[in-house]
Amino acid sequence: MRIVKILREDEVLVIRFLSVLGRGLSAAGHSKAARPGFFVFSGNFIHGYLEPIYFKKEEVLLRALEDCGFSADGGPVGTMYLNHQKSREISVILAEAAKQWQGGDEGGRAEVVWATSEYIDLMRKHFELLRGRIHPLLEQSLSVEDEEKAAEDLNLVAFEDPNSDSPDKYTKIIKMLEEEVNEWK
Repeated sequence: MRIVKILREDEVLVIRFLSVLGRGLSAAGHSKAARPGFFVFSGNFIHGYLEPIYFKKEEVLLRALEDCGFSADGGPVGTMYLNHQKSREISVILAEAAKQWQGGDEGGRAEVVWATSEYIDLMRKHFELLRGRIHPLLEQSLSVEDEEKAAEDLNLVAFEDPNSDSPDKYTKIIKMLEEEVNEWK
């Protein structure tokens, strides 16, 4: 399905981020080598890319399913929207705790560990739902015309703001996070 393929590169980027975030979580929970700046940058990635850009692209898929009669208030579509909301809530806690830790508050470290764990768990379940339910529902429910419209909407999201940050910026952030967590070994 074309719209699933369009979103695939973004999904790979987010999964790569979740992987490095998990490695950072492990280090923060078991080692003094972990640094709060890693989690500050992770929060920046979530607030700068994942929530405003990636989730917006997912919402195109979800609206396409709503147009086919699926409820936005329940079922898999409603759960996806709920996951977006929970992501925003947990990521705020994560970012604030990372800044507290960076400011010398060791209680922030424990809060970072908790929030990061919750965030990773939420997003892993989110991607399982996306792959296991949303993608199949799209394939079963969308007509060729519906898919064309969704593909156009996805392209509009991608080119909506010509002044927005380059996607390469977020790949570089992940690369920097990967390099930092590798130094903690």
